[in-house]
Order: sequence, then C-alpha cells, then structure tokens
Amino acid sequence: MKIFNSILTFTLLLTTYYSFAQQIPAKAMDAYFKARDFGSRTQWEEGIESLQKAIKIYPKFTDAKILLADFYYRLRKYDDAITVLESCKNESDFPPGSIFFLSELYLKKNNGSQAKEYAEQYLAQPKTIPAAVRKAQQTIRNADFAVEAKKHPVPFSPKNLGENINSRNWEYFPYMTPDGKLLVFTRKQYNQEDLFYAMKADTGFTMAVSFGREINTDNDNEGAATMNADGTLLFFTGCDKSDGLGSCDIYFAQKVNNTWSQPAGIGQPVNSGAWEAQPSFSSDGKALYFSSNRKGGLGGSDIWVSYLDENMKWSEPKNLGPNVNTSFDEKSPFIHADNQTLYFSSTGWPGVGNADIFKSSKDDTGWTKAQNLGYPINTENDDNSLTVSYDGKSAFISSDRENGSGGLDIYSFELPENVQPQKITYIKATVKDAKTKQLLSANYSVIDLELKKEVYSGVTVNGNFFVSIQSDKNYALQVQKEKYLFYSQNINLKETPKVKPYELEILLEPIAVNNKIVLNNVFFDFDQSELKTVSFIELDKVVDLLQKNPAIKIEISGHTDNKGDTKYNQVLSQKRAESVVSYLVQKGIDKMRLTAKGYGETQPVAPNDTEENKAKNRRTEMKVL
Repeated sequence: MKIFNSILTFTLLLTTYYSFAQQIPAKAMDAYFKARDFGSRTQWEEGIESLQKAIKIYPKFTDAKILLADFYYRLRKYDDAITVLESCKNESDFPPGSIFFLSELYLKKNNGSQAKEYAEQYLAQPKTIPAAVRKAQQTIRNADFAVEAKKHPVPFSPKNLGENINSRNWEYFPYMTPDGKLLVFTRKQYNQEDLFYAMKADTGFTMAVSFGREINTDNDNEGAATMNADGTLLFFTGCDKSDGLGSCDIYFAQKVNNTWSQPAGIGQPVNSGAWEAQPSFSSDGKALYFSSNRKGGLGGSDIWVSYLDENMKWSEPKNLGPNVNTSFDEKSPFIHADNQTLYFSSTGWPGVGNADIFKSSKDDTGWTKAQNLGYPINTENDDNSLTVSYDGKSAFISSDRENGSGGLDIYSFELPENVQPQKITYIKATVKDAKTKQLLSANYSVIDLELKKEVYSGVTVNGNFFVSIQSDKNYALQVQKEKYLFYSQNINLKETPKVKPYELEILLEPIAVNNKIVLNNVFFDFDQSELKTVSFIELDKVVDLLQKNPAIKIEISGHTDNKGDTKYNQVLSQKRAESVVSYLVQKGIDKMRLTAKGYGETQPVAPNDTEENKAKNRRTEMKVL
C-alpha cells in the first residue's frame, strides 16, 4: 500500500534522454545497468556500489553520477547526493532535471537560499517538464516560507512513545479514538503493513498488539485506520485487493461480541476506480473524510468528505474546496472530535518541506484557509499523519528522528495553543433498562440552553452514543424511548474551571407506578417559584410524554436543601411544584392527571454537607402515580 507520496524518480522522470557516448567503456555501462536493476528492487546500497564502480572506470560518466545522487537521496544521504551533483553540474550533458534535483536536495538540507537559486535556474532552462516547473515554483515558495518560519519557531518537544509502541520497524499513521483511550497505528515489518493498537494507561500505553487475522492478512497490506467513538467500527485502507474498485480502497469491519467481522469494501460512492485512502471518521458518526485522486478534484490527491444519512447510506463525496485542497497533494486527513477542526498534510501550500501539516476549521461558509502548524513541527522532511487528543492539548505524529527505535517512530507533543482545536469535552454514554440492565436503542439529544437550540440528536448504537460538546456552554442532555420515562441531565460548563469527560451509565425507568425521574433542566431563581423560561424545553418533554401515554397520572414534587426555615422551604417547594403543574395545564394536559406536592427539605438525596450535595437536593421530580 502506497502510504506516502512516492519520491520523484528524478533520473527517470526529469531526464528525458540518455547521453551515453560511444567512448563509455562496456564495463562501466554494465555496472550502470546493473545498478539500475538493483534500484528497481530498492536495493540502494548494492546499486551505489555498482555506480561507484562505473564512475571509477569512467570518471566523466554523468548519468551514473545522477543515478548515484538519486540512490543517496533514497537513503536520505543528502550531503553525498549534493556532492555528487555539484561535481558534474557544469558538464555539457548535465540535464535540466538534475538542476531541479539540486534545489530539492538543498531544501532538504535546510538551505533555502540555495534551493531557491537552483529552482530559479531550472525555470530558466529552455527545456523543462510541466510537473517539474510547478514543483520548482513550489520550492521557491517553500524556501521563502521556511526562512520566515524559522525566525519564529513554535514550541515543540516531541517525546518518543517508547518500546510498547515503537520497534525496530516503522510505526506511522497514529490515530487516537475521541475518548483518548485507544491508540491505533500502522506497523511495517518484512515489507508488510499491519494494524496495531494499544490502550492508554496511567504511565503511557500498554504493549501494542496486532488486530489479528480478523483484520490483518498474510499477503495484503492494511493501514491508515480510523474508528468510531466506542471502538466498534473500524475503517482502514487496503490496496491492490482482489475485491477492490481502484488501486486503493477504504474497508470497514464491525466488532460484535468482541469479535471483528470480515472486512469489506465500503463500496460506492466513496470507493471508485481511483485511489481512496487514509480515512478519518467524525466523532458524531456522521462524516467520513478521506484522500483521493478521483475526478473532479483540484489536482493530485484531495481531501473529500462523505456523509452517512439516517438510512446508513453514504452520500456522494464532496471536495473540501480550495481553502484546503491545491493542485498538488493533500493527504492524511484527521477530523478532530470537535467535528470542526481538520488537520492534514499538503505539498501544495507553502511549507518548510515537501509535505507539511496544516489546519483548517469549518465555519458557516465552508473551511478556513489552511494554516501551517509551524517550524519545527514541520521540517524539511515529509511530515504527515497527525492525530490530536479530544482536549486539543496533546498530538501524536510519526517521525524518523535521531535516537528513535528504528525508521519511523510515533511521538507525542504538546500542540501549540494557536493551532489547537476548539475547547471541548465529551459525553460518552451507555443506555440501559433500569431493571433488566439490557442495552436499549433510544433517542438522545443535546440542547444548548442559552440558544434554546438542539445541537446534537441521534439514536444509540448498541446502546451507546458519543457527542463532543464545547466547554463554555450550558447544555441539557435528554434520552428517551417509547414506554420509558425520559432521562435528563444538566451539563453546565460555563462556570466549570476544569472540564472532565462525562462518561455515563443512563438507566431508563419503565413507565410504571412509583417510578420517578428528576427534571434536571427545570430552573428557578433563588428564593423564587416562577419558572425560568429555559425550563420550558424540559417541560415540553413532559408534555410529550403525557400526550403519548394518556392513561398515566403523575406527581410533580418540589424539594429544597436545608438552608433557611423548614416551614418556609416546604411552602417554597409547594409553590414551585404548582408552577410546573400550571405550565403543563397551559399546554393542554388535563389537571386531573397532575398532582403538585412540596416536600421541602424532608427527602434529601444527599447529605446537606457540601454545596454540591445541596444542589442535588434542590430539585424537581416527576413520579408516576
């Protein structure tokens, strides 16, 4: 599977002719062609030996020197490649493409001025190749950008994730689930790519293990994965498979009873006859972002998105447009758990190296213009495959830094604040029957109480749901199912200095005599009995419940903490209960079905010893009579 951008084969793509003169000795020619054969098998070291032999026999063998520089490039021996090309750049048979090659090498060596100089020399040549012209122009933009970026470096202190994750092999394409508890990545060993995962622990990560034969195959490659919020749905890239539609396709598998199903292609319209890869699934389970070179893009590979409708069908993919995509390559999309912030790699936007990592945010009109994450997060090397924790503070990236375990390793680092996503937390809930503990398919909604607007709604999958919420809002969470009392919870994050995730077990009470719920989103001002208008959202749920179940009668009860006079508390609680009943009657509910009862401070649900517990005791309840 071609995970990375293929390196330009400069000697084959940019050199349009071979200038072998009659005087080149046969032994030198034999060594040259033997080296090319080694190169076709990626045996760079052996190819270098053959080329050195050819050059020793015939020191003016320019084509052998160019190929030698290419092989050094493959091994990232950039200094050696530069030395070889500089030694023959004035020869009459030195091709224009190798001038461009020099500009790329100097960019890799953090020498922007030399890179720009050779790129400009290439553009001045009478014979050029359009693809190389575009790349040379981009090199000039990159060189200018790199000079300025390095004057203003961003904080960056990467930490190797250690031997539980990294090995002597290559580890890349990290992906972290929205709850931050599971790290998935690709490992390449014995020229085979497989998927691995590790659990987050207090001191780091547990030992990574393979997804096993259910996902990984013996002969095919599996990589670049993403998952849904509860880790039961896996999407990944598979290439050159017998059942594929294109060179690479997106596959999926489901976990049922702790066992993964047989992977299958996601099918059309997401997969096509083109290259589709590197999926990223939104935390709300509604959008799949991926990279593709399909028709209709801006050029090269672009970032696309397909939406999952209520019938579980994928929409026709939509290109993210010119604020994200360019005429070059955009790859490795990662949509953050806020469902608003996208990170991706690009060779088309000005950057420090060939491929840099960028950020774009969704707004009312589309996507904001790509923002480079800065130097030294981005370097002269190809930088890609970034994943970010739900709180936006920690990021994970693959890199081949010195003192690593071997090849590409996965590192964590603190993401600079100016490129962090929105401040969010999340609600991760399991919905069950309160009596049987059976998982339930139920409707859920999250309402912004200030805007009186529903911001999330859906149906639980296998009894579970996950939603991300902004950390400066006041929300009402409601869960409902036919023949059950609904569940409500107030999640007020406006005054919470440190926001923790809400991981909930929601127990729905069947509609039965004496079963009751707390109406957590019914509010009164201090020492007042008049309903706040924001309470109407919750009370309308009560109205809906009573209309759908015309045979039931309910008691609305008011409760207080132990502050103040006992008799006064009882009177206040009675008035508050009566206010609720009055609202329900106004909405058309028969008064004969409603009872208002004030209990004051006589039925606490927690000791009145802390402000938090006292708040729990100040409540409005609904009980089936």
